[in-house]
Amino acid sequence: MSDFYTLLDEYVGESDSLTEIRAVVRRLWFYDFVDNPLRIWQGKGKLTTFDGNEWLGTIDGANNDHHNTPLIQDGRDGSSPIYEMTLTIPDIPGESQFELFEKIKTEQALIKNRTITCYMAIFKEGEGLRPDTPYVFFKQLNMISTKFSEKIEGNDDGGITKNYKVTLIAKDANFGRSNRPNGTYADTIQKQRALELGVPTDKGSEFLAALANRTYTIP
Repeated sequence: MSDFYTLLDEYVGESDSLTEIRAVVRRLWFYDFVDNPLRIWQGKGKLTTFDGNEWLGTIDGANNDHHNTPLIQDGRDGSSPIYEMTLTIPDIPGESQFELFEKIKTEQALIKNRTITCYMAIFKEGEGLRPDTPYVFFKQLNMISTKFSEKIEGNDDGGITKNYKVTLIAKDANFGRSNRPNGTYADTIQKQRALELGVPTDKGSEFLAALANRTYTIP
């Protein structure tokens, strides 16, 4: 049994009701960028895990989460939904949000087929961060493309703030199955794949249904 489940048993203890359990599971995200891998977690402050890695918290003092992720689905049925991970560039003292935003934009071609790995860690209510928090693997996704946006928004102090957001488009390991030998092609899937790759349209599979079950003689 992994240390994660050992800690889970410790927190659950002899509780007979769910209302007696005071523990919560948070997600950890590892973005495997080429030059600057990113480790962040769904919480406040800097988290250190059992393997010595440090994870930056995405929730600020006002309880705003700068990292937005969709509900991750179980892909064992063969489906491959599109996931959009959005990260608002945080205001880091001594660093320019705009320069970091531009740096990511210049390296966007390097993210294709890199991975995003999601882990889970468990925390007890009222307990501080452990120096060697265990975690367990949950899901791995493949990065496909990026989107960037700049937006001016009002803040709680009555002023305005310019926010820089980076959105990563990703799919799970089922993505690309139709590209394998003896795979299946369909017009809808082909057009969707084209949009994900930034191509306006792809008519390569429009006539597949009309050509099915026909015999052609090559002269």
